[in-house]
Amino acid sequence: MKQYKDNYCQISYDSNSNQVYLKWLLPPDEQALLCSYEKGLDMAISNQAASWVTDNSIGFQVDISMQHSLAQLAASRLTQTSLKRFARVTPIDVFQEIVTHKICNQINDLSTKRIEFEVFHDAKDAQVWGTLASHLSYN
Repeated sequence: MKQYKDNYCQISYDSNSNQVYLKWLLPPDEQALLCSYEKGLDMAISNQAASWVTDNSIGFQVDISMQHSLAQLAASRLTQTSLKRFARVTPIDVFQEIVTHKICNQINDLSTKRIEFEVFHDAKDAQVWGTLASHLSYN
């Protein structure tokens, strides 16, 4: 298992599930958010990960500027990845779900590559759903 950790998050790659897992430890500012996703994308690209789970159980809010910047970053690098599925774990909060769908729709609008996404409230459920990406034949 490959790992990265800083004050804001912990990112790991599990070769058994072919999955990147990013767990937020503290709410990031925009720079830390983008830096963490850059590191995760690098990990996804270098390992040809099929899925990615971001665990935001701590429930921080992603403001409009962060949403836009994150969508641009992800869309610009998505074609370099083998990702098929992205799951976001949130507390039970309709606003968190709306924001997740908004960001993922922006990414899909900005990129020629499509990725499935889903919101979960339990990290284990998200990981299982993501692991099924290895069995998907489309790209």
